[in-house]
Amino acid sequence: MGIKSKRVAFTFDDHSVRTLEQMTQEGRFSSMADTVRNSLQISRALQTQAKKGFSEIVMRNPDTQQERVVILPHFASMVDDEDE
Repeated sequence: MGIKSKRVAFTFDDHSVRTLEQMTQEGRFSSMADTVRNSLQISRALQTQAKKGFSEIVMRNPDTQQERVVILPHFASMVDDEDE
């Protein structure tokens, strides 16, 4: 069974288009569609973890071992919703 494709069109405001173009360039994606696909995969992975109670990401600079914690408010609210 092959993967089905479906053409989808989005309308972005100017700021969002510039952000998407910047993300495409900085991320070295071949197209804006690839950028959106990658972003959806990341978002889905984060949602899956949020449903398990996780709402923070620890990022580490491997060169300096410095760490930053990124709190994902939307995903934290998903965790709270599951408790109700």
